[in-house]
Amino acid sequence: MTAEEARGTNRLPRAFRLRHQRLIRPLFDRTRTDVGTLSQGCIRLLYRIVPRREVGADVPLQVGFAAGRQARRAVERNRIRRLLRETYRLHQQPLLELFRPRPDALTLMILYRAQPSQARERIRRDLPEALHRLAMHLQETL
Repeated sequence: MTAEEARGTNRLPRAFRLRHQRLIRPLFDRTRTDVGTLSQGCIRLLYRIVPRREVGADVPLQVGFAAGRQARRAVERNRIRRLLRETYRLHQQPLLELFRPRPDALTLMILYRAQPSQARERIRRDLPEALHRLAMHLQETL
């Protein structure tokens, strides 16, 4: 694999970002039974499997990022979201490989729920483990 091919595998194109309220709102609706959650340390994943036509783009998954209420200042929230995006981008391959051949798509929201001062260490420790656990869980249930 060339350096250019390797660089291309870790991209996070705009089409893979979760931006529409019609896809985000159901993830936070506690009455829905089709929404799954997974927690690992300071990370909480909310996910839902939807038909690709509902996503609006022909992508295997869409992901959104959010900082918890403890990050009060915009600077802190933006930094946390940037760290979440960077770490997700480096560890997204198992989920992509799982959903690429499937006719449906995964909508995923990644939440950070700890002190902003500890974000770098905790995100780099907890997010890869949470993504691995989610991939294993989905592989067993699909």
